[in-house]
Amino acid sequence: MTEQTRITALVRDAYDKSADRYESAGRMLFHPLGTMVADLLDLRPGERVLDLGCGRGACLFPIAHQVGAEGFVLGIDQARGMVDACAADVETRGLRGRARVEVGDAQNFTVDRPFDAVSAGMVLFLLPAPEQALACAAAALRPGGRLAATTFPTEHGRLAAGWESAETLAGVLAGYLPDGVDDPWQLVLGLGGPLASEETTANAVLAAGFRDVDVHHVPARSRFETIDDYLSWTWTVTTRMQWDLVPPERVAEATDAAREALRSLAGADGSLELSCPTRTIRAVR
Repeated sequence: MTEQTRITALVRDAYDKSADRYESAGRMLFHPLGTMVADLLDLRPGERVLDLGCGRGACLFPIAHQVGAEGFVLGIDQARGMVDACAADVETRGLRGRARVEVGDAQNFTVDRPFDAVSAGMVLFLLPAPEQALACAAAALRPGGRLAATTFPTEHGRLAAGWESAETLAGVLAGYLPDGVDDPWQLVLGLGGPLASEETTANAVLAAGFRDVDVHHVPARSRFETIDDYLSWTWTVTTRMQWDLVPPERVAEATDAAREALRSLAGADGSLELSCPTRTIRAVR
């Protein structure tokens, strides 16, 4: 097994386990960001869109709304649990024929017919080969087709300033990780790869075959009623990969330690504000 295959499987398994809880958690953060991705694509009725790493449909459903009854959106995700859950949501929303979801690897896919636009909401930084995903996205687009994506800005191998709660949790979990994993952020691949900075991100998109690349940082924020609500949420997103490395017999101890460490960030009413600065990418094929 290659390192790329191993990491891809690690990401897939973490999100597969989180699929049943991801929808409710996603409404706090990923749904607003998904709508933002759809808006960045400047969609027109009747267009065809490919959604990479569709998850539970944070981008897919607003895209389906914007392209209308004559349009179409195809979502792919490597986690079977996410695909099954999102496909059920497609049926529930009466979107059969306008939206479809399939198992697929964003780093290695081809399409039979070019798309008008490609979206990639909060997925590129999870991939061991994001440059391959960008190249596949470019190949899937017609000339003049658009790409819109979101990822996380970074600074010095860490998430950019503003992610205090995530850094606090990572600091706690670092004390519970097995031998050989010294830094919990090793699992967030975009921190050290081609998406590490605004400049390298733009260069990676250009190298994949895009032009008119526009990279911006935007604020995003969510609120959790309690610290425990926040900790439950961390089991449904990228930090699930960190939690899964904690020995099962020490999870309760790690949870108590994380709860205590996060108290300094909580409000007087016990709520926790999550600041999550986000990087947006828009480009043209």
